[in-house]
Amino acid sequence: MTTEKKGESSMGNPFVWVLRASLLCLGAAIAINLAVAFLRPVLPWIVAAIELGSCAWIAVAIVRWRRSRW
Repeated sequence: MTTEKKGESSMGNPFVWVLRASLLCLGAAIAINLAVAFLRPVLPWIVAAIELGSCAWIAVAIVRWRRSRW
Protein backbone atom coordinates (compact mmCIF):
# COMPACT_ATOMS: atom_id res chain seq x y z
CA MET A 1 0.00 0.00 0.00
CA THR A 2 1.25 3.43 -0.87
CA THR A 3 0.48 6.69 0.87
CA GLU A 4 0.32 8.62 -2.39
CA LYS A 5 -2.96 9.84 -3.73
CA LYS A 6 -4.07 8.74 -7.18
CA GLY A 7 -3.75 12.22 -8.68
CA GLU A 8 -0.20 12.92 -7.41
CA SER A 9 2.81 12.34 -9.58
CA SER A 10 5.48 9.89 -8.52
CA MET A 11 8.08 12.71 -8.29
CA GLY A 12 6.30 14.47 -5.45
CA ASN A 13 7.25 17.94 -4.29
CA PRO A 14 10.27 19.29 -6.23
CA PHE A 15 11.60 21.06 -3.12
CA VAL A 16 11.67 17.79 -1.19
CA TRP A 17 13.39 16.10 -4.15
CA VAL A 18 16.08 18.81 -4.29
CA LEU A 19 16.54 18.67 -0.50
CA ARG A 20 17.01 14.89 -0.56
CA ALA A 21 19.42 15.09 -3.50
CA SER A 22 21.51 17.78 -1.79
CA LEU A 23 21.61 15.82 1.47
CA LEU A 24 22.72 12.75 -0.47
CA CYS A 25 25.53 14.75 -2.12
CA LEU A 26 26.58 16.16 1.26
CA GLY A 27 26.67 12.70 2.80
CA ALA A 28 28.71 11.35 -0.11
CA ALA A 29 31.21 14.21 0.18
CA ILE A 30 31.62 13.63 3.92
CA ALA A 31 32.07 9.89 3.38
CA ILE A 32 34.73 10.45 0.70
CA ASN A 33 36.61 12.90 2.92
CA LEU A 34 36.58 10.45 5.82
CA ALA A 35 37.73 7.59 3.61
CA VAL A 36 40.63 9.65 2.25
CA ALA A 37 41.60 10.79 5.74
CA PHE A 38 41.62 7.23 7.09
CA LEU A 39 43.40 5.69 4.07
CA ARG A 40 46.13 8.31 3.75
CA PRO A 41 48.41 6.81 6.48
CA VAL A 42 48.24 3.28 5.04
CA LEU A 43 48.27 4.21 1.36
CA PRO A 44 52.03 3.59 0.91
CA TRP A 45 51.62 0.10 2.35
CA ILE A 46 48.71 -0.64 0.01
CA VAL A 47 50.69 0.56 -3.02
CA ALA A 48 53.73 -1.47 -1.93
CA ALA A 49 51.61 -4.61 -1.54
CA ILE A 50 50.13 -4.14 -5.02
CA GLU A 51 53.60 -3.63 -6.52
CA LEU A 52 54.99 -6.68 -4.71
CA GLY A 53 52.09 -8.81 -5.88
CA SER A 54 52.43 -7.69 -9.47
CA CYS A 55 56.20 -8.34 -9.44
CA ALA A 56 55.61 -11.84 -8.07
CA TRP A 57 52.93 -12.50 -10.70
CA ILE A 58 55.27 -11.34 -13.51
CA ALA A 59 58.10 -13.53 -12.16
CA VAL A 60 55.84 -16.59 -12.06
CA ALA A 61 54.57 -15.86 -15.58
CA ILE A 62 58.14 -15.58 -16.93
CA VAL A 63 59.25 -18.81 -15.25
CA ARG A 64 56.23 -20.69 -16.59
CA TRP A 65 56.79 -19.27 -20.08
CA ARG A 66 60.48 -20.28 -20.13
CA ARG A 67 59.69 -23.83 -18.94
CA SER A 68 56.89 -24.30 -21.47
CA ARG A 69 59.18 -23.58 -24.45
CA TRP A 70 60.96 -26.94 -24.05
